[in-house]
Amino acid sequence: MNITSKSRYALKIMMDLAHHRAEPLVRRNDIAKRQGIPTDYLDQIMIRLRAGNLVKSTRGRSGGYCLARDPADISMWDLFSAVEETMVPVQCISNPDLCDFDSSCVSKKAWVDIFSALKGSLGGISLESLASKWSKDLEMTFALGEVRECASGGSAKTISSRIAPTPKIDGAMSSGTTHG
Repeated sequence: MNITSKSRYALKIMMDLAHHRAEPLVRRNDIAKRQGIPTDYLDQIMIRLRAGNLVKSTRGRSGGYCLARDPADISMWDLFSAVEETMVPVQCISNPDLCDFDSSCVSKKAWVDIFSALKGSLGGISLESLASKWSKDLEMTFALGEVRECASGGSAKTISSRIAPTPKIDGAMSSGTTHG
């Protein structure tokens, strides 16, 4: 199992859609701008999210995206398994024929337990719970006037803005001039 940038961006997309679920449709370019996702990559992820029955789309000039299900009914397992190639930590769990030592493997049962724990844990986290926490954080963050954003490599930076910010899921501000 490898959580890639597809999952990272898919989570941002889904949280954005959950946050804007009162709107009938959310435009592709609005999501891309707010979340800092290249539109071509957003399109690739949206194909997987639609195939996983997590989002619906409407084409055309007034088209856009919306959640296909209630956010409380979408788990992180649903989300990650929709966009990742595989969610199993080792291939022998899903295809025992790949391993010549399947019947005598000392670690297979451990990997099955690990996989079950991961699936159960991710299955217990709903999009609704994450989006709700994020919405509360947004209110507090913008009241303070600056946010901390995780940059590549795990370091954080502080961003301040002189104009009204457009929220990003990971806490950055995307419109206007930033200083910091």
